[in-house]
Amino acid sequence: MSTFRNLIAAMLVALAMSFPAMAEDGGPHERTKTDAYDTVVEDLKNAIINRGYVIDYVGQLNKMLERTSEAVGSVTDSGAKSPYKNAQYMQFCAAKLTHEAVSANPQSIVNCPYVLYAYELNSKPGVVHVGYRPPLGGPSKRSRAAVKEIADLLTAITKEATE
Repeated sequence: MSTFRNLIAAMLVALAMSFPAMAEDGGPHERTKTDAYDTVVEDLKNAIINRGYVIDYVGQLNKMLERTSEAVGSVTDSGAKSPYKNAQYMQFCAAKLTHEAVSANPQSIVNCPYVLYAYELNSKPGVVHVGYRPPLGGPSKRSRAAVKEIADLLTAITKEATE
């Protein structure tokens, strides 16, 4: 009987640990600002750089969608090659925060690099969306605390770029 209880307990622990710790709503965190796209993107870049971080890469998502639309047979309902007028993302990493996160949970590797994005829809020019995908935490309190610091940083950068 003791073996059966141990087996059930082990299964419950394994099940509990298999659920990913995500942000409460699980979706992207996003803010908008009515301004010129280039101005908001510059504000986003400055919000990252002025904190001492280096932008490793800027991806041109809209350009990629427009370039590959015909090859994959994809167009929007309006017939455009992309729903975006402009869209890009920026990658960077905060070494101290990443060290804390991966020391608490090696699976936190999924959070680096951090990615912030900006886009403007063809259907709503002049309204720029800025946001990020929430970083994933882990089962321990220490891991969740480390990932919360990363999320707080991304929130602060997003807020600064859209004020």
